[in-house]
Amino acid sequence: MFSKLHLQLTALCISITGLILAVLTTVCLFISESGIRNAEDSSFESNLNVMYQNLEQQVSLSHNWIRQMEYNYHVSLQIFDNGTPLFFQSLDQSDIPDSLWEQAREKAVTDYGINLREPATVGVLAQHREFTIKDKNKEAYSASVALLPRSGGSIGVIILHPLSAMNQRILRQRIAFLAADLAALVLLGIFYWLFTARMIRPLRENQKKQVQFVASASHELRSPLTVILSNVAAVKNGILPNDHQFLNTIYSEGNRMSRLITDMLQLASADNHTWSMQPCLVELDTLLLETWENFESMAATRQLRWEITLPEDAVPRCTCDPQRIRQLLSILIDNAFCYTPEGGTVRLSLSENGPDARAAGFCISVSDNGPGIPDNQKGAVFERFQRLDASRRDKSHFGLGLCIAKEIAVLHKGRLLLSDTPGGGATFTLVLPKG
Repeated sequence: MFSKLHLQLTALCISITGLILAVLTTVCLFISESGIRNAEDSSFESNLNVMYQNLEQQVSLSHNWIRQMEYNYHVSLQIFDNGTPLFFQSLDQSDIPDSLWEQAREKAVTDYGINLREPATVGVLAQHREFTIKDKNKEAYSASVALLPRSGGSIGVIILHPLSAMNQRILRQRIAFLAADLAALVLLGIFYWLFTARMIRPLRENQKKQVQFVASASHELRSPLTVILSNVAAVKNGILPNDHQFLNTIYSEGNRMSRLITDMLQLASADNHTWSMQPCLVELDTLLLETWENFESMAATRQLRWEITLPEDAVPRCTCDPQRIRQLLSILIDNAFCYTPEGGTVRLSLSENGPDARAAGFCISVSDNGPGIPDNQKGAVFERFQRLDASRRDKSHFGLGLCIAKEIAVLHKGRLLLSDTPGGGATFTLVLPKG
């Protein structure tokens, strides 16, 4: 599924990019080619002005002078003296076919009324017209026909300038743009492939976690359910007596299932961003003192030293949901009690700022001097159904508590940090923002 999605996203990105590149390339080519054609037309017109001035001023038209003009301005000339072609044209060995010259003469007559083969009348005025024609191979030429007055009559001129060089330049430019677009698409395709793979990676991980979550939840639910069904079947078959021990077992396992389902519902609410919160101004030192008192009897039962450390100065009130904070602290304290051996110490403390920049705000810490958490497992303790070996032996833990605690911290726009307790053990610090 994700491989197909990966291909589809990559193809979509490349298609959109290709369309954008095609539009931009077309616009750029249009502007550039228009500039090239305008420059070519301007150059041709400038050369025409110079050539016509020279023709008007030239007393005699020699074959060498005409050839020099053609070479300098990259044109071909046909000249008529009072309607008669000059002799040098019979020696013309250019690649321009006669049909093209004839096409230019006919267009001059039909479109502009300039007949170069008729003797000029006295007092003719200088006139010239420019246009574009194509030969039988569709090669384009810029053409100019002119009738220029001279002593004793006039001369007619046809000037043809091939546009093949300009067209080759435009073609090379198009090929360069196309090659650049293809190279860009290839590079962007590689980038999109890697980028979409990176985008899909969280989806893959979420699906993997979801599968693991369902499998773990099914396993956790199966265990108490198996115990309940086994006991019921044993009583039904007369293997076990229907006494209080049997009922206590069913009650205990039923409560265990209820706690697991409650935890799962809380996480589902957090995932759906529907977890309710009722913030108010809270005196954190009072909240911690009440929490410490609530866990005194449990600490005594487990033979633990249960300590609390509060600042000597008054602590400003914090905006938070006191019930959620109590829930978070209960999770941290319960974990600490489970991990700490008899005779150990668990400490609840409050400070306005922690020891480093990560803990800027109200800091509530629960520390113990138990076995601690190995560095290679610290990143996983907040994941769902993740438990250390010591906690796996306690059926009251499902590996969801720390995950719920982290969600409560995020709900308060705070952070839940894990560090080592000096001398051994683990310290969880809740950092709540001020203000």
